[in-house]
Amino acid sequence: MKKLILIFLLSICVRGEASNMARVLEIHDDASIVVERNGVRSTVRLAAIEIVDLHQTTSLLRWTIGSSWVMLEGDAVVSIYRSPDALFVNRELVVRGYARATSPDTEAHRALAVTYLGELDLGPREPVSSARSAPAPRTNKSTSRRSKASRRRAP
Repeated sequence: MKKLILIFLLSICVRGEASNMARVLEIHDDASIVVERNGVRSTVRLAAIEIVDLHQTTSLLRWTIGSSWVMLEGDAVVSIYRSPDALFVNRELVVRGYARATSPDTEAHRALAVTYLGELDLGPREPVSSARSAPAPRTNKSTSRRSKASRRRAP
């Protein structure tokens, strides 16, 4: 009985999350998007950004979410996440320079991820001694690098 109640509650939670999904129907030239949610068409605008380049914004929106499924956060002014890769479309417009962020959540991350590999020592180096770096002289008595079997086969 407990398992049945747990499955029922889980299915309600999953259904609640699925209701935020919408199908993009068209993108207008003023960067407003027409979506279909629960069988109802509605026009939404992007939240937390101020559009700088309208032409580039419209073409990027058509290219990224042209007729795909998206997850919407909000009602008339929304944050858009593309399905299935969860690309945050509002932030993508800011990163590419087509819009300006009006919220800290939408700003592009400016911190560079760096892996620490140790310290760099740019101090003076000791010269390498010539006795150590000079190759040893070869004598005729040294053995050849080729094996005896390969010497016999050579013409």
